[in-house]
Amino acid sequence: MDTLAIITKIEALFDQFGYLIVFFSSLIEITPFGWTIPGGLILAIGGFFAYNKTGAVVAVLISGWLGAWLSLIGGYTLGKRTGMWLVKKLKQEKNAQRAKRMLDKNGPIILTSSMLANLTRFWSAYVAGVEKYPFSRFLIYSGAASFTWVALMVFIGFLGGSERGQIENLLTKTGNVSWIIMGIVSIIIFLSIRSDKKENENNSN
Repeated sequence: MDTLAIITKIEALFDQFGYLIVFFSSLIEITPFGWTIPGGLILAIGGFFAYNKTGAVVAVLISGWLGAWLSLIGGYTLGKRTGMWLVKKLKQEKNAQRAKRMLDKNGPIILTSSMLANLTRFWSAYVAGVEKYPFSRFLIYSGAASFTWVALMVFIGFLGGSERGQIENLLTKTGNVSWIIMGIVSIIIFLSIRSDKKENENNSN
């Protein structure tokens, strides 16, 4: 199948369900099972297809932000209501203790920055709930962290969208080579997700 035809089909999918896709991918990305879905890549794709569409980029930003923010709030709520139960269930004691030490020592600065990092963001929110960190402050810091992450991913995709004509022209000229490039990119993404998963598992042991 022609590469441009595939891009057109993906764009049609995003035009119809894009905001829901972005919302749920961002929400899942923040959870301990975020390695199962390339949420950042999906945000970038949303930004790419939002280029030159009135209000679309704002809607993608808001959808992704709400998904990520709600996931962090969910982590906080779980921590507050269940204590260390989920930590023990998923064998994440080391990550939780690390997040607790950082939170005790550096407070809001580390809370915000740690919620930008792939492996620590959920557990930072969770431990903040366990420690009963003031909810009003948590909302501000988690909102800032989730919006920063989402905006960065969408902006990268948006920049790609601004060069869409040249990208599509290159794909047309390269023909089958474009499939090889896409395959290599897919492998890199897969290996990156797998590496994050292994690192997470090693930290829990």
